[in-house]
Amino acid sequence: MTMLRLPHWLATGMVFQQGTPLRISGQTDPYSLVTLEVVKDPTDGRHVSKLDTDYGVILSLETRTKDSGDFTFELPSYRASSDAYTIIIHASVASVTIKDLRCGDVWLTMGSDPLCAPISKTGSPRTPLKDAPMKLVRFFQPPVFARNQNCLCDHHQLKSWIHVRDPQRLAGVSGAAFSMAYHLADQLHYPIGVIDLTAKDVPTYAWLSRDSVESSEGFMEVLKSSNLYYSQEEFRLFQDQRLNADANKDEIKESICTKSVKTDSDADVHSEPTLEDVDLNHEKVLSDQEDNSIRTDELNSITVSDQSANPPQNLSSGLKVLSEAMDTLKTGEVKISKYPDFLDKVPDSQLLFGSYELFMCMLRDVNIRGIVLAPDAKDIALKGNYSNLLTLLLKDLSTVFGPRKIMDKQMVPSLIMVAVSPDKIDPDHPMSYLEFNEELSVIRRKIPMPIGILSNHDMLLPEKSANFRVGKRLASIALGLHFTPKMPTSCPECTGVEIVANKIMLTFDNTMDGLKLGENESVLRSFSICGEDRVYMPAQAKLLHGIRAMVWNEAIKEPYGVMYAYMPVPHLANFKNRSGLPVLPFRFDREPCTYHPDLSFVSCDRLEFIGKKSWDTPFEMLPVFHTLKGKCLLTLDSLNKTEGASSVKINYETENSLVAFGPVLSYVSLFAPYDLRAYRRIKIDVFNPDQSEKSLRIDGFLGNAPIEKSLKWQTLSLERQSEDSMVFSELTFEFFDLQKSGILFVDNIRFE
Repeated sequence: MTMLRLPHWLATGMVFQQGTPLRISGQTDPYSLVTLEVVKDPTDGRHVSKLDTDYGVILSLETRTKDSGDFTFELPSYRASSDAYTIIIHASVASVTIKDLRCGDVWLTMGSDPLCAPISKTGSPRTPLKDAPMKLVRFFQPPVFARNQNCLCDHHQLKSWIHVRDPQRLAGVSGAAFSMAYHLADQLHYPIGVIDLTAKDVPTYAWLSRDSVESSEGFMEVLKSSNLYYSQEEFRLFQDQRLNADANKDEIKESICTKSVKTDSDADVHSEPTLEDVDLNHEKVLSDQEDNSIRTDELNSITVSDQSANPPQNLSSGLKVLSEAMDTLKTGEVKISKYPDFLDKVPDSQLLFGSYELFMCMLRDVNIRGIVLAPDAKDIALKGNYSNLLTLLLKDLSTVFGPRKIMDKQMVPSLIMVAVSPDKIDPDHPMSYLEFNEELSVIRRKIPMPIGILSNHDMLLPEKSANFRVGKRLASIALGLHFTPKMPTSCPECTGVEIVANKIMLTFDNTMDGLKLGENESVLRSFSICGEDRVYMPAQAKLLHGIRAMVWNEAIKEPYGVMYAYMPVPHLANFKNRSGLPVLPFRFDREPCTYHPDLSFVSCDRLEFIGKKSWDTPFEMLPVFHTLKGKCLLTLDSLNKTEGASSVKINYETENSLVAFGPVLSYVSLFAPYDLRAYRRIKIDVFNPDQSEKSLRIDGFLGNAPIEKSLKWQTLSLERQSEDSMVFSELTFEFFDLQKSGILFVDNIRFE
């Protein structure tokens, strides 16, 4: 019987890249004649003349295999359209017909969060999806094979690309990849294909090939020092030992199953436990030192005839055999004697070279428009070396994917990197992910290819529709990189800093139609500047003509540095361009300095913010302030204020003539205690509409500050008690008022 083997990706419903030659390699019997025909049909149903050379059989090729049976065809480049192509391949008596092929753009998506969440876990957008672009998107998810398996498969095993008409398979496609393809198709009006290689917890180094790593001695040493590298011989040894260990465990389980658990000699009931009856992973083992009672919850479904307090001797012997067997499995007597510790319990796809050897071999010769990469949190450990890693990755991808011939600069594949989200923060090293994202910005300017960066630090809430929004942002960047000069090619990034007197003027790229604030925002936040002492302080900021930002702090006469949203969790970052892409967090330089803690409460502009109560809970909306004594009703007043968007209005009832409130600093995302030893005093603006006698006291600060009986804003100032008192986990504002109830306005809390 004639064999005909073809690439996995050459299947019904495939999208192939426009503007580049398509190479198709296969395998059949030696010395066979192989022919290929390309048929093109219009999908709009119009009548086509027989004289029209654009339709019908538009290409016929043939070749003869040699002793290896290998053959290769190269199709010319075609323009993107919604027309359907059919490829027919004959080899002796074998024949395969690949239908419904489309010419458009093909994107490769790979990496971890936020790309890996499937459509089944993604919420629908508010706006209904259009039918036309939905019909233009296709997806390919390579099957999982053993390492280094042949990249070809029998033609009858070719699995069609995923279409919207196949909802069951579509549910497993990346939600962000689907959204990106949909929005691109909606704008470009031609087919978009996505090769979906996204997977949770798969680091970037898993996509490297052994050849590229071992050709780079410097990077190989980095991997060795991180306990990530292993030789091919080590891996083979590990695999053999793991198989042997599994076989030994099976033998023990089999011996367990053959042991008979019996009652005494007078009993007629015998119970032979099966493998299902024995909980081999149970942590507690029955022993003779216990109360000699039989507990069915520990023995699962083992049944005996005598349930008395004193079990028969034979039963105790049987239980002893089970206990010894379980102890053997748990203590690891049957285990691998020698193997790299870092391979233990790690899936092959997450190991170094793992994903490359599992998936890449079957994707050779696919031409792509661009790559979307979401680094995993594990990649942060390689910060400082990630640019070398990415260089090796791009080298490997260039050997797998096309285009091999680039006729136009616009056909150079692009790279869109998704910055690591604050949700992946390491509590012990909270700034490490920011330093890693800085390296992505360096890579963007270093590698000579179209590169964009997408940050999602403004999307902290775990909304189901978040992945759809990520895909829309990716589509916006993709359009800017390849098609529309007026679209952004990346998130806006600071490109220029100019100091004018005590002000700092900032210039950004990718502003397009201009910069703006977030929805329902009126004040530009999350900027801070420092003076010669390198101590950063919160700063005011103003948007100039929609393209620049002016930043200042009245207490700093000669600014030396500036940063934006450069903190573990940028709760108040609200700076974007008109396309909705957030401005990337940045710092002016990397000189040693003192960053200020998250003082999101000082502006008194909001009563809720997005944060985390504990590290094992998701981001959620949390109250900024809480009441510590008396009763307080806190509201925002946008009319009566000194600075910013509003002030906090406090309607209170006193308790023993006192009322106290303060910011909640116990949330883990705020990283209390706050170290404000660089400051000497606190100031706060208050407005006293009652015109009654009041005063303010703050723990850790000297004395009481009297509040005047006047209808005007007053600035209260208190000196610190000591340097140590400026390190605190709680800040309490305690007001004294002889009246039972009253009203106060509070605004513009600041440290100096």
